[in-house]
This record gives sequence, C-alpha cells and structure tokens, in this order.
Amino acid sequence: MIRSTSSSIIRLENFSDEILLLIYRYLSSIDILYSFYGLNTRLNRTISETYCHLFLGEVSYQRLKYICSSIIPQIGYNIGSLTISDQLTENLSKIFLEHFGQQISLTFPRLKCLTLIELTTDVLPSIIHNLTNLTDLTQLNIYSLKRAKINVDGIQILLDKMFSANNSGLNSICYDQIFLERLNDLHLLLTRLPQIETIHAVLQYESSEFNHKKEYSLVESLIELNLFSLGYSFNFNELLSILNRTINIEKLSIKIDNTDDFHLINGNHFNSFLSSFHLKQFNYLVNYISDSSINRKEILSTWEQFPQQFDCLISDDQNKIILYTIPISFSHLGIMSIFFKNLFSVKNYFDKIQSLCLYGVPNLISEVFPILMKCRKVKYLDFQGDNELVLKSGKENHLCKLTHLTHLSLIQSSVDSKSLQELLQSSPNLFDLNIHSKSLHTLLEQQSICHLLEERITHLYIFIIYSDDFEQVTTTISRLASIFKRLKHLYINIPMNDKSFESLILSIFNQLTQWPSLVSLEIFGLSEKFQDSIRQWLRNNSPFNDSDSFISEYPQRAFKLWL
Repeated sequence: MIRSTSSSIIRLENFSDEILLLIYRYLSSIDILYSFYGLNTRLNRTISETYCHLFLGEVSYQRLKYICSSIIPQIGYNIGSLTISDQLTENLSKIFLEHFGQQISLTFPRLKCLTLIELTTDVLPSIIHNLTNLTDLTQLNIYSLKRAKINVDGIQILLDKMFSANNSGLNSICYDQIFLERLNDLHLLLTRLPQIETIHAVLQYESSEFNHKKEYSLVESLIELNLFSLGYSFNFNELLSILNRTINIEKLSIKIDNTDDFHLINGNHFNSFLSSFHLKQFNYLVNYISDSSINRKEILSTWEQFPQQFDCLISDDQNKIILYTIPISFSHLGIMSIFFKNLFSVKNYFDKIQSLCLYGVPNLISEVFPILMKCRKVKYLDFQGDNELVLKSGKENHLCKLTHLTHLSLIQSSVDSKSLQELLQSSPNLFDLNIHSKSLHTLLEQQSICHLLEERITHLYIFIIYSDDFEQVTTTISRLASIFKRLKHLYINIPMNDKSFESLILSIFNQLTQWPSLVSLEIFGLSEKFQDSIRQWLRNNSPFNDSDSFISEYPQRAFKLWL
C-alpha cells in the first residue's frame, strides 16, 4: 500500500504488470521473493522470472532461513539457474547445505546451471558431492575459491570431483583461477590432469629448487593457458618449461608482476619459441626491473614482428618498465608512483581494467585523475600509501563519470577532501568504502561529504593503526550510525592487543540497533580475553540473547556476527 501526496491510497495490486516489473529491477532476487512471494497468485506470476534465476547472497541470517525453509521448497522445481555466494559471509553455503544437502536433486530437479562464488575448500566438495541425478544440469561455475590449507594433491582431488560431478554429466566446468604456491605444483598438476583443456593458474612463491632442464610429459589437450606470477622474480626458463609442454596452445595470456630477466622483455628472444605455436590470441604484461637505464624504443622494436601491438610504461629513473600488449586484456593492474608521469602521455585507454591499484598516491588525489580517465570501466579502485610528489603542470584536473566504480579503498593517513568529494560525486554506483580511520575522521568534518557517504555507502571497512589518535577514533566511531544510515556490512580492523582501542568496540555494539539493514559485523585484531567480553555482551543484551536470531563466530583474533 502506497500513500500519494494527495493522501489517496494506491494499492500495489492496482499497478500494471509492466510497472511491477520495473519495480522488481531495483530489487535483488532475495528481496523480491521475501517481499512478494505468496501474497497472491498474480504477484507470484509476475515474479516467476526471478525464481527461475535465483541468487543467494548478501542476505540476513533470518531472511535466508525463512527463504530456505518456506519459499525454496515451493519454487525449487522452477529454478533453472542457481548462484550461491559466500562473498560476505562464509556461513551462507553452510545454511544451504543444512537445508538441501542430500536433497538437491529433489529440490531443484530442473537445475541447468550452478554458480558457486567464494566458497571455502571445506564446503565446496560437500556441495559437489551432492550433485547427482540432475538430468538437466550441464554447467558448473566456480569463482574466487577461498583456499583453506589445500596443497596440489587437494586441488587434484577437488578437480577430479568436479569432473565426475552429477554422474559425469557436466558439459561445461568453469573454474576461474587455481592458486598454486610454486611452479613445481603447476607441473605436477599438468602431469596428473593431462586431459585438461583450459587452466588459469596463479603462482605465489619462488621455486628455489626448480630444475629447468628436467623433461616433462606433453599436455596435448591444453588449448588455453592463463599464467599469472605474483610477487617473486619469475624468469624466462621457468616460463619456457611450461610452454614446452603445450604444443597445441591457441590462447595464451601471461602476466608477470616482477622479473629481472631481460629475456622476458626481448621480443626477438620470445619469438624464437612462440613462432612454433598457432596462437589465435596472445596477451602479455610484465613488470621488469633493471640495474641500468632502459631504452624504450629499442625494447618495443624487438616486438614489431608480432601481429599484436605492444606498448610500455617506463619509470622516472628509466630502470623499470611495464611492457604490455594493446589493448591490455587483464582485469587487474597495479602501478607504482614512479610510472604516473609517463602514464599521462600514453594515448591508449585501458578499458578492460576492472581492478586498479595505485601505489604512492599523493594526498591530493586529483593528481591521478588523468590515470582514472584512461580506466573508465574500473570497478575496484585502490589508493595505497602517502606520497608528497607533485605531478601536474599547473592545470586543474577534472574527472569523468566512473559509472562502473563500486569499490574504493583509501589506505593512506590523509586525503584531500575536495578531490575526494569530486571522486565520490563522479561515482554514482559506489557502495563499498575501505578507509583509514584518520582519513575518515577528516571526511566526516565535511557536511557535503557526509551527505554523499550517507547516500552511497552500504559496505564500510575501517582500518585503525597504533599511531591513530584515540580521541579522534572515538569520535569517528561514535558517529557511524548517524552518518552511514544504509549500512549493511561493517568491518573494523584494530591494532593487535591494544586494550584502549578494544574498549571502543562495545560502543559499536550499542549502535547495532540503529542500523535496520545491517547484515554482518566483523572485527579483526582482538585478544582472546576481549573475545570473551563480546560473548558476555551478546548474552546480556537483547535482542542478542536469542541465539537463534544470529550467528556469531570467534576465529583467531576476530569476531564475526551475521544478523
């Protein structure tokens, strides 16, 4: 029932189906089911498309329990596509298993596609194990798997379970990335799974005992390889050991975050072995560090024989270079401040970049607005570190609309309020803010910024460190409920074992009832003694003395509350 300005009452049933469908566009599938299902036959019919494609994620504990117990059993027959996301709470998939674990085939007999997002490696096998006798299920998607102490043997077991899921009746299995510790693990995985056709592998640590002269068996079925190296200094021989096993590769993407091996930026050397492949697609990005000055033109000239176009960024000291194919096809890009000035002069745009991390950003963040203009489709923006460098040449930088930007991280102790306000105004869909407590305190002194934060932010992460002023932090924490009225998820990271900051946490609990939409609260950096204090507070305070109305967890030095 809606009351108009003329005081007349408009009933929801009076709206046409077309208007109702427009209303549903602004709501999640969970909200639609919870609010409209079962009211009457007509409304059930108008939301039928919603439960054909059901997304279970970012939902309160009580609401999920009701939907699993009272709604899904009635509509499960119609669900063709189901997504389960643990992105904001690891317990959601566990609740799903409690209700439907051994009855998935009975509850969802017409399921065609199952997507699992950020599940842990201890929950995922249980769901896959129960995928049996689903005659229509042909597609399984697994994204951003959270690893919990799993080695290459465990990964192989998990992949074997995927291949044999649903009585081996799956036609398509999409697994976005496999995080491996070392190159030896990737070789072992390729040896054990010679039938694999596509692999997205991320290497995290150096293989100190790696023998590049060792001969490995061929993996003839592999046609697509995406290989990312994080952190350590990857070298040409390590890359060659993998490529020598993949004679039928058609799509090759290589991203190396750190190397001092000149062969990896020398196109002539690269072409000597890539020419034997029949590549339909080649994407490349490498961060190279040298002890001497680098000649940009000479490096690019070695790649002219490739069908792809190459470009590069060179650092202010001429000793570091980022070499890449155009356009950059990788979704994540990290750039240090020593590249900022030269990045301004690069003509090409980075439209495929979804996650951008800028290291050493000036406090006057408008200095890097020209970089953001080249990454207009960025979704995740991360500013790290404080830097006093001045980049601009007298002219004022303005920002275009960043309609894709949803997550902003400001892990620096100070930030210019005016330029941040412009960034917020240019980001109409921003809802997630990760911020240093000192910077947040400064922002909350600006009424215009407070209005933007109140209007946009539903996910807030506050980072507190030892050097933060206790009184400032106290003031900031006390104002959270009055500013962030639409908050759904709150995360606070405090200094380890600092009792003065721990005392602030109870003031957060006293504000909980002022956030009607709050779904989860997580606090990191707690001592075991203070964890006990939180348990006692929850037992003594209504409505939290009803243990069936929420889930609380106490992992190491942390507290998690799902309302």
